[in-house]
Amino acid sequence: MNSSWFRKLLLSYLPVFVVVVTILFVAFFQSLSEQNRKEALKANAFLAEQAVRYADNSLKALDYQVLRDTLSSADLKRFFRTNGDDVYGNIQATKKIDDWKLNYGIIDSVYFIRAKDRFVLGDGAGQRADFPDEPFIRPYLEGREVAEKWSGKRAFRPYAASTPADVISLVQGYPLFTTEKQGYVVVNVSLAKLKQTIAPMYNPEQTFIRIGDRDGGVLMDDLPAGQRTRSVLSRYVSPYTGWVFESGPASGGLSKFALDFYSIWMMTAIAVVLLGVAWVVHVTRRNYRPISQLVSLIRTSALLKHDIGPGRNEFGFIRGALEHLMEETTRTRQKDKETIILRKKHRFQEAVEGMGPIRESEWQTDLLAFHINPAGALAFMLELEIDRYARFAERYGLQDQSMLKFVVSSVTQEIAGLEGASAWAEWVSDRRLSAIVWVPDGEDGEALSAVIGEQIVEWVRANLSFTVTAGLHGMAANLEEIRRSHAIARNLLQHKAVLGTGRLLVSADADGTDYRAHDYFGTIHALTQAIRLADGAWRKRLDELFGQIADAVSSRKEIESFMQFLHQQLNRAFLELSKDYRNVWKEADDELLELLGDWETLAELKQGCTLIFEAAAGRLQALKDSQRTRTVIADIRAYIEDDYSNPELSLDYLSDKFAIHAKNISKLFKEECGCNFVDFLIGLRMDKAKQLLLSTGDSLQEISAQVGYFNYNSFNRAFKNVAGFSPSDYRKQQAAR
Repeated sequence: MNSSWFRKLLLSYLPVFVVVVTILFVAFFQSLSEQNRKEALKANAFLAEQAVRYADNSLKALDYQVLRDTLSSADLKRFFRTNGDDVYGNIQATKKIDDWKLNYGIIDSVYFIRAKDRFVLGDGAGQRADFPDEPFIRPYLEGREVAEKWSGKRAFRPYAASTPADVISLVQGYPLFTTEKQGYVVVNVSLAKLKQTIAPMYNPEQTFIRIGDRDGGVLMDDLPAGQRTRSVLSRYVSPYTGWVFESGPASGGLSKFALDFYSIWMMTAIAVVLLGVAWVVHVTRRNYRPISQLVSLIRTSALLKHDIGPGRNEFGFIRGALEHLMEETTRTRQKDKETIILRKKHRFQEAVEGMGPIRESEWQTDLLAFHINPAGALAFMLELEIDRYARFAERYGLQDQSMLKFVVSSVTQEIAGLEGASAWAEWVSDRRLSAIVWVPDGEDGEALSAVIGEQIVEWVRANLSFTVTAGLHGMAANLEEIRRSHAIARNLLQHKAVLGTGRLLVSADADGTDYRAHDYFGTIHALTQAIRLADGAWRKRLDELFGQIADAVSSRKEIESFMQFLHQQLNRAFLELSKDYRNVWKEADDELLELLGDWETLAELKQGCTLIFEAAAGRLQALKDSQRTRTVIADIRAYIEDDYSNPELSLDYLSDKFAIHAKNISKLFKEECGCNFVDFLIGLRMDKAKQLLLSTGDSLQEISAQVGYFNYNSFNRAFKNVAGFSPSDYRKQQAAR
């Protein structure tokens, strides 16, 4: 019982004490907190400003050095204007990279990339296809990105096997003041090294610094593990990089000293408050003791005399006890009601599915206990299954699903009642409703059962947004026959894939043509071979297989076993082929597995298989055509490499030689070799000309004729376009090395 007098006495002293102490605490700690906050703001503002200046100066110095060398360095000029065969130029350019790394410790890596041949020099050197940083530099090479100051944080690794490092990158085009770039200089600054240069400026145990880029990404952060939030006291934006520098206390408070100071005063204040509360409680209890004895006597008397008025404070506990007792009674009744529903459903499943031994007398007792009144001695089983249940579950929430299932159950019992029958219906699974329907004595049970089943199916179709398929079997005179009818009706639902959904199924519908197992397996084997060969006969074989399934009125389990065997045969057939063919089948295999896991009717399954096999056959045929094309292009390329010195070599010449139209040769050559015919031929001739210029003393006119040019001017012009200078200058330059 609540001690009202004790509470009144206690609450008359305690609030005054708590209010006074609270005001003193607030005033003291507020003044101390404000003083420490101002000092912390000043210190963190100075730290953030110095960090901004230091970072900007470091990056500006590096930026200026790269800009100056890009404008004046002969080594860079030579690298971007030559090609990958210029070994000496590459060495000199590499020395320039080493000088930058030596003078600027924050550099992680540097590489140069030449636009005309995509040659990369530096960390991770290699051709474009082998270069791990190719996705980053590609937009600049393709003209989709313009070189700017500094990039955001990104992961860089010079080689595919190396560990990525967090860097920011400076991309500088070469030459500077032209729109047509011969290449790019990429300088990667290590964020870890940059952080090491800033770290001596502060103590990370007391202060944190966070640096973010212009896009909101985090470049550096001292957030300790497990800490989610912290107080930002100062914030600066770099005018050079646009980065945001934030700083504040690392521990989330103002300072460690202030926290320790707070702790001492807080412990002292808490101790004083506890002593004050204990004293107030002690004094109040001592003053309340005489009243407590009187209340105890009244309480004892109240338990014996129920005619005392309810308005007295001393009887509040009686009112509370009665209210509590009424609530417990209501909860108990509700729980019993729910328990009866669950027990009824469990007993139904035990009866119809044979989950437990039930004698006929026990069965009749259960019907009376659950208020089931059979309309007659005979009954039939009706099994209802929601069609396309996955779509049903996706469309409706759990509450809506429960409501719709309740509607179906209620409609089943009402329709049976309208025909003079009685029903006991329970949802035995998520998608299936089982119902025992007793027909009146003297009625034609088979005719009445068909009428009731058809009415239920049609009502659901007309009034709800989904359909149900019903399996029906009867008549049964006892529990054992009911169980047998239940098993037969449930098995009928396995045939709805062939017979169709949203209808009533009876035993006669499941009678079909008998097929032996090897009939199916032979058809599946022929279908597998036709698909593997991309033979158009696979459509006929697929129609034959599904025709056999439909004629035999196969159950869903049988259909699933046939499709599983087909899937295994296809995997085995394509496993024997080359990798290209296996890759084509892998895509179709994934689609087939997805289809086998989500189909409802035989028509849907056949349509899905047709689309999958049609796409796979098309890809297989394209692969065969592509292989024949690669063989022809390989022969043409080999012929060009052997006969490149023939001045008459052209697309028309090759067209006559290989009996292929010139336009087709040009198109196929572009697709297979990555460049057009003319560029390939000129490049081949110029490579041979360079070898002759360096290894022989032949005249320029003689070399021109040897590589397929009767006109020296044409040769000279082609050589300058490829190498960047004339043949004579090239020979002199190489001889001087």
